[in-house]
Amino acid sequence: MRRSAIDLRPATDRDVREFVAWRYEPPYDVYTMAMDPGEAVEYFLGADIHCHTLVDGAEVVGFCTFGQDARVPGGDYTVDALDVGLGVKPTRTGSGDGHRFVAAVVDHAVAKFQPRRLRVTIAAGNGRALRVWSNAGFTEVSRFGTDRELMGSTDFAILVYDTGETRDTRHET
Repeated sequence: MRRSAIDLRPATDRDVREFVAWRYEPPYDVYTMAMDPGEAVEYFLGADIHCHTLVDGAEVVGFCTFGQDARVPGGDYTVDALDVGLGVKPTRTGSGDGHRFVAAVVDHAVAKFQPRRLRVTIAAGNGRALRVWSNAGFTEVSRFGTDRELMGSTDFAILVYDTGETRDTRHET
């Protein structure tokens, strides 16, 4: 049976309130947001965050952001690329659908922003995410350490994907 495509749409107030209520089991509990719902709405609906909701059928299954929000302090972001962040609904993590989520986000980013390159920063301890993004064609270009701990690690990997686009846009960072 063929699974339906993942759709992306601009995030709404209701979507953000759902994201902020998600609770993850260890070791993924580091992704549980410790934000007031009102503050989260204001933040994620800010124009420079470019927050979108991932929808599978009628179910909200994740969200993504594009730009500065997807960066982790301490990384080298000097190469022009559009940074991508992805959050997946806790009940859908480890479901085998990561490739569908990443493909939808990549397709959307290329169509909307037309970047030359995409970049994702992943906690080195998050082997599942590293595998999914690598399998999608992203290549690790660097690692760095930071005081921020995720997935039992303070090391982060930066992965880059060459989109094949020939022009840069004002949205690249």
